[in-house]
Amino acid sequence: MSERWPALLPAGGEEWPEADERPLALVVSVVCDGQVDPVFVARPEHAAGRDPFRGYVVEAADPLLHRPDAVGLVRAMHCGTGPGRGVTATALRLKDGDLQGVRIAELREGALVLRAGWLATGTDLVRARMALAAGGDPDLVPRRRCAAGARLLYPPAAVALEGVEVEVAALPPGIWETEVLARPGESARPPAGAGAGEPLVLGLAAGEDGAACRRALDLLPGALRVHELRS
Repeated sequence: MSERWPALLPAGGEEWPEADERPLALVVSVVCDGQVDPVFVARPEHAAGRDPFRGYVVEAADPLLHRPDAVGLVRAMHCGTGPGRGVTATALRLKDGDLQGVRIAELREGALVLRAGWLATGTDLVRARMALAAGGDPDLVPRRRCAAGARLLYPPAAVALEGVEVEVAALPPGIWETEVLARPGESARPPAGAGAGEPLVLGLAAGEDGAACRRALDLLPGALRVHELRS
C-alpha cells in the first residue's frame, strides 16, 4: 500500500482519541480510470465516551450518499492521488457544522466495512476489485436496499479461553451471521486506550434500518457462551 494511502480502521480496530476527530462516515467508492463512484456510506460505531471503534452500520438509503456537497468532496479528495483503479474509503466528519474530509484509504480485501456494505446493498466489491485488476468495468448495480451492521464483540476483561460457543436458539432476530474469532487456548481482551483488543466474535446483522441492526447486535452477547481456561 502506498504511503499516500494509510491504513484506515485496521482489522483490529482503531481509537479516534477525541470525539470530534472521529469520522461521521466512511464513503466507500470504486475508482475506475479517474472516475469516482460512491457505492455506500458506512457509519463507524464506537462505544460510549472515549471507548474505541466497534464496527459499522450501513444503510443503503443513507442520505449522505446523495448529498452533492458530500459526493463533490469525496471526488475532489481523490483528484491527483491514489490508484487509477481500486476500492477506497473516504473518511468525512462534521466540524463546526461543516462537512470536512479526513483522509482516504485503499480498502484491503476482507475489510470489515466491505462485509457490511455487501449485506446492505448486494454490491460485491470483491468481484468489482477483480474486474478492475483485469482491466474491465465493475458491476456496481445494487441488488438489495436494506441496512446492515458489522460489530466486533470483546470480553469485559482479558480472558484465557477454553472456547467460545454461539447458542443458535438464543440468537436475536436480525442476526445474519456470526463468526468466532477467538480460538481455544488463545486470549481475548477489550481494547485499551489506543491499543487494539482481541475480539471474541464478529456479528453481522440485517434489518430495515440502522436502528434495527444496532438492536440485534446489542442483544447478541446474550447468545455467547464463553468458557475460560481453568488454572
